[in-house]
Amino acid sequence: MNKILFFILLTLLILLNVHLPNSFAQDPSLFSLPEGAKARLGKGWINKLQYSSDGTRMAVAGSIGVWLYNAQTYEEVALLTGHTGSVRGVAFSPDSTTLASCSRDRTIRLWDAATGEYQRTLSGHTATVFSVAFGADSLTLASGDGDGTIYLWDVASGSQRTLTGHTDAVLSVAFNVSGETLASGSADGTIRLWDVASGEQQRILTGHTDAVLSVAFNANGGNLASGSGDGTIRLWNTTFGVVQRMLTGHEGAVWSVTFGANGDKIASGSGDGTIRVWNATSGQPELELIEHTGAVLSVAYNSSGGTLASASADGTIRLWDAVFGGHRQTLTGYTDFMSSVAFSTTAGTLASGSGDGTVHLWNTNSGVPTYTLTGHTAWVGSTAFSPDGDTLVSGSDDGTVRLWNVSTGEHQQTLIEHTDAVRSVAFSPDGNVIASASLDGTIHLWNSTTGERQHTLIGQPEDILSVAFSPDGNTLASGSTDGGIYLWDVASGRHEQTLTGHTDYVRGIVFSPDGGTLASCGDDGIIRLWDTAFGEHKQALTGHTDYVFGIAYTSDGDTLVSVSLDDTIRLWDTISGAHVRTLTGHTSGVLSVTLSPDGNTLASASLDGTVLLWNFTPPTTMYPTVSFSPSPVQSPAIGEQLTFSLSITDGGAVSSYQATVRFDPSAVRFLESTNGDYLLSNAYPIPALRTENRVTLAATSLVGETSGSGTLATLTFEVVAPKASTLTLSDVLLTDRAGRVSYVRVKTGQITEPLLSVGDLDGNGVVNVQDLVIVASNFSQTGENLADVNGDGIVNIVDLALVAGAIADTAGAPAAWNRKAEITLTRKEVQQWLREAQNVALSDPAFQRGILVLQQLLAALTPKETALLPNYPNPFNPETWIPYQLAAPMDVTLSIYAAHGKLVRTLVLGHQPTGTYQDRSRAAYWDGRNELGEPVASGVYFYTLTAGDFTATRKMVVMK
Repeated sequence: MNKILFFILLTLLILLNVHLPNSFAQDPSLFSLPEGAKARLGKGWINKLQYSSDGTRMAVAGSIGVWLYNAQTYEEVALLTGHTGSVRGVAFSPDSTTLASCSRDRTIRLWDAATGEYQRTLSGHTATVFSVAFGADSLTLASGDGDGTIYLWDVASGSQRTLTGHTDAVLSVAFNVSGETLASGSADGTIRLWDVASGEQQRILTGHTDAVLSVAFNANGGNLASGSGDGTIRLWNTTFGVVQRMLTGHEGAVWSVTFGANGDKIASGSGDGTIRVWNATSGQPELELIEHTGAVLSVAYNSSGGTLASASADGTIRLWDAVFGGHRQTLTGYTDFMSSVAFSTTAGTLASGSGDGTVHLWNTNSGVPTYTLTGHTAWVGSTAFSPDGDTLVSGSDDGTVRLWNVSTGEHQQTLIEHTDAVRSVAFSPDGNVIASASLDGTIHLWNSTTGERQHTLIGQPEDILSVAFSPDGNTLASGSTDGGIYLWDVASGRHEQTLTGHTDYVRGIVFSPDGGTLASCGDDGIIRLWDTAFGEHKQALTGHTDYVFGIAYTSDGDTLVSVSLDDTIRLWDTISGAHVRTLTGHTSGVLSVTLSPDGNTLASASLDGTVLLWNFTPPTTMYPTVSFSPSPVQSPAIGEQLTFSLSITDGGAVSSYQATVRFDPSAVRFLESTNGDYLLSNAYPIPALRTENRVTLAATSLVGETSGSGTLATLTFEVVAPKASTLTLSDVLLTDRAGRVSYVRVKTGQITEPLLSVGDLDGNGVVNVQDLVIVASNFSQTGENLADVNGDGIVNIVDLALVAGAIADTAGAPAAWNRKAEITLTRKEVQQWLREAQNVALSDPAFQRGILVLQQLLAALTPKETALLPNYPNPFNPETWIPYQLAAPMDVTLSIYAAHGKLVRTLVLGHQPTGTYQDRSRAAYWDGRNELGEPVASGVYFYTLTAGDFTATRKMVVMK
């Protein structure tokens, strides 16, 4: 009985050992993962494929390694990794025992062809190795590289001989059947034949007019086929070095040629997306296989010659009946470079944008794409999910923005206002607005439901590569090719601030979860952290050795993740600025990074054509926290005081501190500070150092250290204007008695706007010029009306003056009025209001303050000098508006000239009063036609303003 039980258990153990590895092998997303990764989405892109001569294996060289297939079932057997760059070529030894792979990393690796076990590395090349081939004895290996060198290797010893002569990259090498002759095809347009034993060059075959991309010998070794970038295939007699036939018909480069098993057929794969099979004797085409949608990069017959395999840039390997041309099977999963990645708020869904213009929606639990979204005609550089996870937006180099239904994969709508590549898209936190940034120099803000354009943000001098919304949705940040970061008010579309410091393109920007910090990265290889309240540079994180393309914050804001063209992912401590960890595993540059909603998974998208999913546990370091209390606090009235405690929690062994507080001087004015209770009672406070908008506090204890929580200092401010503002902390130093400094987590203080005031008719929290316009637009209205401020039943000049008086009591003074606001005023309107108000006999102080405000407003609307302003839009097609301002009444004429000086059109505007002619209802208008009413051509034009003795000229561009 015990013997029977023993044999049953033994049998089960054997079965488990046999079947468990196979069950795992069914999921290629788990093959050969780098340390720390838990899945791979996509197989990368394809370079070359090859069959073993015993018919058991097919090897596919790609961007992440070598995929090994069972050549009978075409199931993935293994992924061979170890190269640090894409694998450009593969070759099986004639005895089918060894597989060789060559790579961009300048090495050749040898593998056991049956098991995929790594054997050894052959090093010596100084450039990318493009091709490898075994000699007939399976002991000699040839390799060709990017600097034009060929190596002949002894596989057993690793010794090498060098063959030189080519003047450009060697792209293909092949032995004849005996192994005595080697052929090499080069980007220099020649084929060279070499004697393998002596290493001497036998002859040079010329005739191709472009790079020779592929060479192959037939079975008897006397004939050689070559495929070229010139679109032709040439058949050579290698004995005499002459062309026997030239095969034409392909409409693109011929990337690959191969002979059938008995040498009577030649198969070729081309950039035109077709495979052609030719009669090797007559040179006549016999089959044309046309199902690929991208360039065919490699073709190979299996050992029996009955199956022809083709690998394409469309991400598929197709298997064909080699005799009749029937399509048998398609192997999928290969992808072009991955340019963007985004997690949905719905668990388990991830989107990736690709170089082939597709967007994939992945199930991250299974590693299988649920949908492939097609429609873009160029690479997709950015993807973003709506906050509810229902909609995906994608931006492409085809200049379009597309919206997709995530549940169904259906295309919803296309937004087409941009005139150049769209490099970045983002949803606002509430999901109502989509921002898109383009190389056309504009940012469009779209209604996410209707697709209508709400604003176009213009003002960055160069192309725009990245956009990000602040967590409250009020601010949009954009990164530009000029190295600047631009901050915009989302509601008005107004440019508010420019952050400078990068010295090259800004590729990525992201706000911290609390909105207090903006991180940016770019082609200077530096990650920069900025204070968003005041635009000050806080910190620079260095360590990447190439362009930094993407960044992402963890949910607590303490860790920042960055990805770079140096092939790495780096984790940074945002408090100390320390580099915490580097993740490696991609074989090419990493372009995008995102974190899952639960924060446990990091996804990275790479030029190697894959997305790697990493197990992610952010580093945890305990830091003391210094913050303002109370916060947030509502602003009291002008002249009132605000008192804040500078609080510390989790402090350890602190004997002295220093901190700089920055504030908005238009909101508050610093009065005084006093030492808190945290340090020992005899702590010595250092007198505060103050400027207009900051104060530096410091204190030191002469006798001991303090730990725990408490108050470092108390600060008192006087309110200058009752409006929202921020208090920030910088240069915070906590020091023990030995002089050791602790890193500190800091939090901002928030002063919020007071409750709505009388006269705040538009509900924006401040009484300002826009409220005046609301009153004016309701003049003579009777009955219940918000604009009837004094409640006398009619809206008139008295109500307007009372609102003007309320402006004097708020932060909305005329000097702060934005001329670019959608609601605009003219000098003539304000002059009329003032005249009417001065005719009203009313001594009420609020009314009289209103008259003073109207006088100030009139002065603000009176230009100090006559000027010609930039036209908009520019470039334009076919119409534009030309604004200007007049310091006095004048006769105004605009003349438009072509670039060579010829007068195209004269606009006589007549006598115009003093004022600013900015908006479309007042600026000069040109319809893009000449004096004869004919549309003008694209190009550069000049416009000249003549007003009295004043004249000025500017340039504009018509672009059709």
